Amino acid sequence: MNNSLNQAMQVQEEKKRTYRHWTTLEDRKLLQLRQSGMRFRHIAEQLSRTPISVEKRYRKICQTYIGGS
Repeated sequence: MNNSLNQAMQVQEEKKRTYRHWTTLEDRKLLQLRQSGMRFRHIAEQLSRTPISVEKRYRKICQTYIGGS
């Protein structure tokens, strides 16, 4: 029983989210790939990120730098 508890705790630790800050290089690549018509899920694979993370970052960049409100 103790062993299964340890395994459950280990699985829970593996599921924890870790945030990686976006680098300027990643931002540039995201914009470049999106402008070429690539979908968020394919960009996510290239950047080793989730599609939702890529989409959120793209929208934030557009609001901040391209003059959205």
